[in-house]
Amino acid sequence: MGIFNAPLWIVRPLAKVFRLCPRRILSLRYYKATKHFINWKSPRNIQEFSCCQLFDKNTDVVRLASLADKVAVRDYVKAIIGEQYLTKLFGVWTSPVDIDFEALPHSFVLKTNNGCASNIIVKDKSKIDEAQVRQKLAYWLKFPYGDLTGQIHYSKIKPLILAENFLRQSTTSDILPYDYKFFCYKGEPKYILFYEGRSVNGHLTPNMLYDLEWRSIPHAVVRPIDHEVPKPASLDEMIMCVQKLCKGFDFVRVDFYEINNRPVFGEMTFTPDILTNIKSEYVDLMQLHSNRQK
Repeated sequence: MGIFNAPLWIVRPLAKVFRLCPRRILSLRYYKATKHFINWKSPRNIQEFSCCQLFDKNTDVVRLASLADKVAVRDYVKAIIGEQYLTKLFGVWTSPVDIDFEALPHSFVLKTNNGCASNIIVKDKSKIDEAQVRQKLAYWLKFPYGDLTGQIHYSKIKPLILAENFLRQSTTSDILPYDYKFFCYKGEPKYILFYEGRSVNGHLTPNMLYDLEWRSIPHAVVRPIDHEVPKPASLDEMIMCVQKLCKGFDFVRVDFYEINNRPVFGEMTFTPDILTNIKSEYVDLMQLHSNRQK
């Protein structure tokens, strides 16, 4: 049984121990994937760079938490680029027992704001087991994701449940929307990781890395897409939005979807699991070897 599905009576005591050594936890997770430990003073690749930012003496971890928070980030997006880029929000709750399913539309997405891969896609609410849904959400609310993974900013997020609009890539298909993940350094977007064909809460899928001119970089990805992907119609608008949202950060990944040729904001992520998609030896032109004093 993986730790992300283990009973709370097991993971919560573990989290208290892990909370004392977040750098070590991140390094061990990184070692499991690469057989190398993180170089905290001179990061060697994109994954190390993002982890180092988390512990930089100049990093405001509370601010990172507010933007990684899937509820609180909406205020930031509204203020910086406008609420027209946000998905419709149907409700926010502190407990699953407070969810009024009758008041929700026919289809929607339920998720928690304080972790990763905690989404429930409801295409037809008449077919769901409400008790089972509440039970799953209750588990995610109490799951100590930040402590167990070394991502200290997630531990500072007040756990909430939210219900959002269910986005369809097209009116003729129920596939999850294409995902455009903008990797940004020193306040500027540099390239885009494109996802298609994802499963719910899944990250292991063929994808492709593109520069801002939509030129592919197939040698950089672990599972490259084997076909040509059309340039999104709203790419220029997405880039404009990302440029505004990423200002002031050493590293952040800003996600967008494109629905009906219009950009829709997804999330902001400061410590993404990059190694599942981008090769550890890939280093872009951002001079990641900047010396950091920890």
